[in-house]
Amino acid sequence: MKIFKLSLMSLGLSIALFASENLSLTQQHEESLVRGIIPSTKVLKVERAQIDGFYKAYLENGNILYINPFNRAIFVGELYTAGGINITANDREEWGKELSQTQMQDMDIDYLVKDTKKLVYGKGSKDYEFLIFTDPECPFCNRLEEWLEQQNATVLVNFLPLSFHPNAEKWSLEILSAKDFKQAMHITRTTQKDQNIKITQKARDTLKKMQEKSAKLQIQGTPMIYVLDKAKNIVVEQIEGADIARFSKYIKEETK
Repeated sequence: MKIFKLSLMSLGLSIALFASENLSLTQQHEESLVRGIIPSTKVLKVERAQIDGFYKAYLENGNILYINPFNRAIFVGELYTAGGINITANDREEWGKELSQTQMQDMDIDYLVKDTKKLVYGKGSKDYEFLIFTDPECPFCNRLEEWLEQQNATVLVNFLPLSFHPNAEKWSLEILSAKDFKQAMHITRTTQKDQNIKITQKARDTLKKMQEKSAKLQIQGTPMIYVLDKAKNIVVEQIEGADIARFSKYIKEETK
């Protein structure tokens, strides 16, 4: 099997775009050939690529491989048009959106909110709840939580202490062990110091369940926010990072 790294910036290859359609018998056969090249890799979708003879294999991790099943070749790299447009980046962005939308539609909301701790800021939110996977030592999480404290928002907290934050696990356990969860969250965020709260077994059990949920959802960074529509009981958006601009549109809707 041949594996190449590819950049088409300067190559005069013709670009052929194929409209999506229901799979014909020929396309089903072609898809089977592509999957056969990488049988141990989970491929969620196959489409003809922009280069004759090659196919795009869409992977569950958000990546895309370019495969020619007829000569058993795989291109690993970025595809560019002669004009400098990164075709791969555009395809990957669209694939990421599709994966995220599918994941949200398939989510078990009861499982998602289980074992979280609820915080109500201001009057709370009428239409939405915000489930946050957070690390008490993460500066981006702290920035987002500082902003949330000033809003009317209902927040569901799921701790995900990251391994490179030396205090994150201890602080998560202290907050979960505190008599006043909301106050403990605020103190830890504003002081970034130990509170010397006696850690309970219940807190340890709860944090373990929170971490297991994060692993199952393949969440690796914080903050990660799921916006829940309370009336429809569905996830309407997944927001990565302290993207307050995207977040605030839901807060603004509450005030209309």
